[in-house]
Amino acid sequence: MAIIIALGGGSGSGKTFLANHLATTFGAEASLLSNDSYYLDQSRLSVGERKLVNYDDPSSIDEALFCQHLKDFSEGRSIEVPLFDFATHTRKKGTHTLSPTPLLFVEGIMVLSLPELQKFFDLTVYVDAEDDLRLARRISRDITERGRETADIIRQYLTFVRPAFKRFIAPTKTKADMVFVNNDNNGFDETEYRRLVEKIRSLK
Repeated sequence: MAIIIALGGGSGSGKTFLANHLATTFGAEASLLSNDSYYLDQSRLSVGERKLVNYDDPSSIDEALFCQHLKDFSEGRSIEVPLFDFATHTRKKGTHTLSPTPLLFVEGIMVLSLPELQKFFDLTVYVDAEDDLRLARRISRDITERGRETADIIRQYLTFVRPAFKRFIAPTKTKADMVFVNNDNNGFDETEYRRLVEKIRSLK
């Protein structure tokens, strides 16, 4: 049985950065799975309509497939992870095979907000960061990694991201097993990191 660690929190809080660092620390015994892979395909909509979809609402996630994959992985089976294209808001052809490992880090804004996922997690971590820092990180990421325009990023943030954060994501902070404060823009607090690593090792 794999140990599954969930890393949730607001957009730009540093979940992916933290998950990647943890995967490096634990090496070959760990794998990564992102919430981002499970967005529903929007190819049925026009390009303009896709921009109006709220990708910060839990309903935008294929929760059934996400749950099935967590179940399969926890029971020692490989999974075929979808590939999502954020530039077009559609699923790419093909999948990525994720083979079983003793540890699985699952990260993303929805992972603590989707009720059916919670039964698969052995540890839940809320990655916390100040609002202005999260927005700055999001703007930088979306421009460099997703080919977005600044005006579109800010529109999406004000229309969807901020309201959804308050409604769906922020409330999960009090329910998480651990809160990881990540306000350092040059990495993260090493004391916090050691505390998290020790907590994970205690589960093995």
